[in-house]
Amino acid sequence: MPKNLVALLALVLMSNLTFACDLCTVYLGIQPNDFKNSFSVRHRYRLFERDFDLNQLSQTVSRKQQLRENNKHAGTPSEAIAPGETYRYAEAFNSYDVSANFYIGTKFQINSTVNFSDNYTYENDSILNNIGGFGDLNLLLKYQVFNSIEQEDSSSKKPIHRVSVGAGITLPTGKFNKENVDSFQTDFQPTGITSVPVMELDPHLQAGTGSFGYLFLLEHLVSYKGLGLNSNISYKLNTTNKNGFKFANRLNFNTSAFYLVKLFKKVKVMPNIGLSYENSERDTYENEPFMDSGGEVLFANYGLNLFINKVGLEFSYYQPIKEQLIDIQPFNKRRIISQLTYYF
Repeated sequence: MPKNLVALLALVLMSNLTFACDLCTVYLGIQPNDFKNSFSVRHRYRLFERDFDLNQLSQTVSRKQQLRENNKHAGTPSEAIAPGETYRYAEAFNSYDVSANFYIGTKFQINSTVNFSDNYTYENDSILNNIGGFGDLNLLLKYQVFNSIEQEDSSSKKPIHRVSVGAGITLPTGKFNKENVDSFQTDFQPTGITSVPVMELDPHLQAGTGSFGYLFLLEHLVSYKGLGLNSNISYKLNTTNKNGFKFANRLNFNTSAFYLVKLFKKVKVMPNIGLSYENSERDTYENEPFMDSGGEVLFANYGLNLFINKVGLEFSYYQPIKEQLIDIQPFNKRRIISQLTYYF
């Protein structure tokens, strides 16, 4: 299929689905309470995992020297790992977000999000490193270009058709210079043998990016009698931080079908299922490629939303179904998002 036709189809399908970008920490969930301000707290969990052996590690180091860069993943195995023995390396990212969403009339919508991260790396289930801290501040402004009805309700008996565009900025307010122990270096002295920790700064484990980012978003929603399709496409431009590191620009596309069911007078439930796609090139360090970074992944996502009067509860699960990563990286295993929202 021609690339321009693929792009056209993507634009036609865009809408207001779940958006969960790795780095921008912006999240927009499906919900029927349009035109209402809201305050949300959420937990986002991402797990990456892969079995490595020393042969793979030596290949990674060889390519690292060719690119004159540090590798992003795989770490340095402990001395307990024998040559040829396989060990499991994992990265777990926890993000605790606080988000506020406000309407200016019925056309403009402002969203602000800040988060606290608690990130871990593991070797055979033993913790290697733990880095946490407050992340970047995200601000997003959306404008509703078209809406088929004035006061939207996803359970309306009239067909609903809505198109929105948005632009946002990420402010470098988060911590991005926390070092961790990569390995230990033996130092022979006249008085004895000492072991000195070798510290490294892994930009991918940091709570913040240390740089400005710019987000562009297009959304589209269609629904009829509670049944609908909700999708979006977004692109994030990243800049270089003070350490000379730049996260690659990232493309996200999401689409999801949902069905809103009214159980009682003030209780609604909404199951949803869909696909989520992410794509990025390699990151860069001092304008050179940063190896073991970048690639593309397609997720199947399943979710359930419960709305009780002014309170919304949401749970979403992301399962990778296809991925193509650049160089040697731990594989995507799962992503989980849970959220509590109050509407006012």
